[in-house]
Amino acid sequence: MQNHRGRSQRSERRIPESHLATSPNQVWTWDITWLGGPVKVLYYRLYLILYLFSRKVVGWEVWETEEAKYAETLVKKSVLSEKIQGAPLVLHSDNGSPMKATTFLGLLEKLGIQNSFSRPRVSNDNSYSEAMFRTLKYRPNYPHKGFATLEEARQWSGEFVHWYNEIHLHSGLKFVTPVQCHTGSHIEVLKKREVDTGVYLH
Repeated sequence: MQNHRGRSQRSERRIPESHLATSPNQVWTWDITWLGGPVKVLYYRLYLILYLFSRKVVGWEVWETEEAKYAETLVKKSVLSEKIQGAPLVLHSDNGSPMKATTFLGLLEKLGIQNSFSRPRVSNDNSYSEAMFRTLKYRPNYPHKGFATLEEARQWSGEFVHWYNEIHLHSGLKFVTPVQCHTGSHIEVLKKREVDTGVYLH
């Protein structure tokens, strides 16, 4: 998780090679980042789940505190919205306290979701979520002086997720959007791009 949190010293597994995603509904990665509030000592927490394969944001929430109950709600909502209840799924995260909470792990077990954790002291084991948060905080309209209210933070985050999923041409996806990759429409987009490039070269 980015910002202001230490990492567990217990040995845990990273996403093993067998869990590398080759299609959308296989691996999710999630994390929490801190968003500045109206004063320096106040932060809001953005909880966000990402598809590993397509980089599509599955679900997100903004709250004033870091608590397992908010993570549990987000996972339940995301499973329902993506219609994958009962499907094999790996959920990867770092070693933050909400991720390791007994109630949260119990929910994953109940839903049939396999948990996967970053290795201690390995900074890039949750690199996809961390890269997403870097993109978020380098947006030209990101309010570096902080959000005035929780609702303002939620509104901005929702607009960012829409841009990221639907408009952003992702460099890690051959410059198609996460939604295009997720739905499979990127195949035609890339084919057309090849044809257009060939016509241009000739």
